[in-house]
Order: sequence, then structure tokens, then C-alpha cells
Amino acid sequence: MVSVYSYTDYRKFLGDYYTEHKSLHPHFSYQLLADRAGLKSKTYLHKVISGQKNLAKSSVLNVAKALKLKYNETEYFNNLVDFNNAKTFREKEFYFKKLKELAPETDGKLILHNQFEYFSKWYYVVIRELITLKKFSEDFKQLAKAVEPAITTDQAKKAVQTLCELGLIKKTPSGRYCQCDTALTTNSDITPLAVQLFQKECLNLASLSIEQHNRDIRDISTLTVGISAAGFDQIQQEIIWLRKRLVEIVKNDNPADRVYQVNFQLFPVSKVQSTD
Repeated sequence: MVSVYSYTDYRKFLGDYYTEHKSLHPHFSYQLLADRAGLKSKTYLHKVISGQKNLAKSSVLNVAKALKLKYNETEYFNNLVDFNNAKTFREKEFYFKKLKELAPETDGKLILHNQFEYFSKWYYVVIRELITLKKFSEDFKQLAKAVEPAITTDQAKKAVQTLCELGLIKKTPSGRYCQCDTALTTNSDITPLAVQLFQKECLNLASLSIEQHNRDIRDISTLTVGISAAGFDQIQQEIIWLRKRLVEIVKNDNPADRVYQVNFQLFPVSKVQSTD
């Protein structure tokens, strides 16, 4: 049976719900579902599922009732609609936290929690790199102190646990940890939000570095320029090329002895001006 807790996109949930019930009951239709929800248009839900319309806030409870959702499921569905329809980053972050709180441990919790945490905690990425630089076993206190700025022992332990659950690191028979070559399979609905949180934290780290690190171990520079849309595209492609080049340098740089965070920023600081 389709469970609403397994979804971070209400359109996908509604579509799978309809497909499942249609396969079990051939007479099931959008008209029947619309009648149950008290909707005048039989095509409304089809347009919602296809992305042509958003599910109106006023229709959420009626649709939940038509789907025969229980109280807690209805609360999750209600926040799911708010999360997907949210316009701002803050709104999305707020409703996503609600979804994490409402999702039971047995339904989609791993996706909603672990994958989101991997991107939203900057030090998870750092720890994944650190364990390759130093032979780490179970000394979480030492691992926490190796991170800069330092984190707590509990945070280090939780990070290792999450990385193991996601298959990004593993414990060897000798008791050490090593990286896995497994790529992280993410939920495309939540990844953009998590990455935005990660990028915000990285920018904060860059700000702290100006105060905490000497210039001989950091390189932070700024450039303010006037460019066109075509100029933006060209600079963006140069950044993409440079990022790929840095990856090649890192691959050939052995042995590494420190973890660095490399950020690229290219963003507007004015509105578009007329050239007339």
C-alpha cells in the first residue's frame, strides 16, 4: 500500500495512490476521487498531479478525507503540500523540519533524515575526508578535535554513524574506517534544499576563516564587475572548468594532510539596468 510518509512530493504521492487504486479497482476514476473530495472539476486532481495546478490549501483536508488518510497522515500530507508549494527558502526549511518530525521511523525516515543531514551538516563532508587522512578507529573525541572549527564528540560519532548508514564509509575488519566508492543516492525533491543549507554553512565558514586563519593558509579574494547575461554564462563555464581541473589536482595530490573547503561565488549585487 502507498504510504504518504514515503513521499516528499505530494504530486508523486497522489499519482501513485491513483495508479495503485486504479489497478486494484478498474472502476476507480478521477471523477470518483473528485466526488469524494467534494471537488466540482473531475480534471482538477489530474492537473494537480501533472503539475499544471497546485493543490489549493482549501482543498487539502477534503482530499485527505477522500484518500481515507488517518489524522497523523493528514497532518503529514498537509505539511507536505505546504512544503512543495512554498515560495521561499525559509518556508521550505520550516515545513521540511515539520515533515521530519511527523514521519515515523519505519516510513521514509531514513531518506528524510540521513540524506538531508549529510548535506545540511558541513562537518559530515569534512569527516568523510578526514578518515582517509588519519587512521581513525573509535576515538571520536580525537576526530571531533581534528575538525576546524571543532565539533563535539557526540556530533563526530553521529556523523560516522550516518555516513555508514548511507554507505559512504565502512568499518574494516581491522576496526578502521575507509571511504566507499558508492555515490550517494538522493531524493531529488529534498536535495536542492539540503544543498542550499550546506552552501550557507560553507559561506559562514569562509567568514570565520578571515578572522581565524593567517593568509598563508587561506586564499579569499573578491571581485566586483559589471557584466551582461552572455558574460555571466562565459564566467560560469570558466568556473565549471576550473572546478573540474581542481578535482584532477586533488586526485594526484598524495598524501593529503589537511581538509580544505573550496567555494566559488558568482551572484548579483544589483538589479538589471537598462542600457538605453
